Amino acid sequence: MGNPTLLPAIRSKVGDWAFYVTTLSFDEVARLVKAPDEVHERKGLSDWIQREAIESHAKAIAKYIAETPQRFLGSLIVGVYGGAPDWNPIEVNIPQDSGITNEQREGIEGRLGLLRLSGDERLFAIDGQHRVAGIKLALAAEGRDDSLASDYVSAIFVAHNASTPAGKERTRRLFTTVNKRAKVIARAATIALDEDNGFAIVTRRLIDSHWLFEDARGHILYGSGGSIPVGDETAVTSVVGLYEIVKDLYGGRKSFDQERPPEEALEAHLQMCRDFLDALLSEVPEFGAVLIEANGKPGDYRTVERNHLLFRPAGQKVFARAVRLLASRGLSIVEAVRTLTKADLWLQNECWHHILWDPVTRTMITGKPVLAEAQLLSLAGQQLRNKSSGAKLAALLASKKSAVSGQ
Repeated sequence: MGNPTLLPAIRSKVGDWAFYVTTLSFDEVARLVKAPDEVHERKGLSDWIQREAIESHAKAIAKYIAETPQRFLGSLIVGVYGGAPDWNPIEVNIPQDSGITNEQREGIEGRLGLLRLSGDERLFAIDGQHRVAGIKLALAAEGRDDSLASDYVSAIFVAHNASTPAGKERTRRLFTTVNKRAKVIARAATIALDEDNGFAIVTRRLIDSHWLFEDARGHILYGSGGSIPVGDETAVTSVVGLYEIVKDLYGGRKSFDQERPPEEALEAHLQMCRDFLDALLSEVPEFGAVLIEANGKPGDYRTVERNHLLFRPAGQKVFARAVRLLASRGLSIVEAVRTLTKADLWLQNECWHHILWDPVTRTMITGKPVLAEAQLLSLAGQQLRNKSSGAKLAALLASKKSAVSGQ
């Protein structure tokens, strides 16, 4: 059992949240407030948020704390779970001749008190993660002013229920809401936390539920970019790349990412995305060899000599677009994947040069998804999406042919 902490606090409510307003010393912040690792099933998501949303600002805040005598930090919103937090109201003795009305007296009674933490609670910042990290850096710095530990920051405590999916969802929604109001959230943090964006919800559920993305396998890369760095041997896709796949596989209402879709719509799209992954594993020999039979590594298929479209996030996006199109024409997900695997999927081959692969710089081309989809459908012997994409593809192929003949 940890050491108890006693905090003077005001109890209040907004909406269906009860909250407690208090202050924490910098030393208490450093000792008690942890990273928000209990909001997600996969630890990788939590670590990623820590890097993306927090550490990038922490150094600047630590510098501000250390160098600014007039320093002031905004309030933290702190989630509390576990332990045995206890609220004890304080009776306020107000003289009858104080001029305070009965209505004002009733508004005070029961709201002032002491919040006792047993020491077994887990505290994490729902809003203000970067300030918490900055405080910790400032206190850990060599030669820092010892008086910093006695500085205070205001804190708002709310209860977090980590034992149920609904409890985690409720806290994620609060996290996203308060951060949206404060500043634009990076796309990466939106994917990890947004409870109104249907694509973000499905992406997280897919990561949490499909064995391919178990933490120990290392098959998904957490970062703010969509590509996989050179030298990464284990990742199959990135979380941003997976989000793009989830979007491209969707064929329903356009507001799916604007307001939270009904649960049945979320589950239906999640199942389609699972079916897509399972079809890749069963119908693409290279996927089965690496990811099921453990014969080789994903990085083996991202070399100049062996460069497979489906081991590149940009290629996966194009493939998902084409699968969705074929599904809209009546094919099942498995049938659509099987049909597209008839195409040449090796990017080192000339048919993909200057469409998805730049043979000069030896880098992926990510800005031509429409042309790449048209080429994939053409190579698989399928009708293109529309005449416009066909005309653009024909023009590009003609320019390539002209360039070759002119050499």
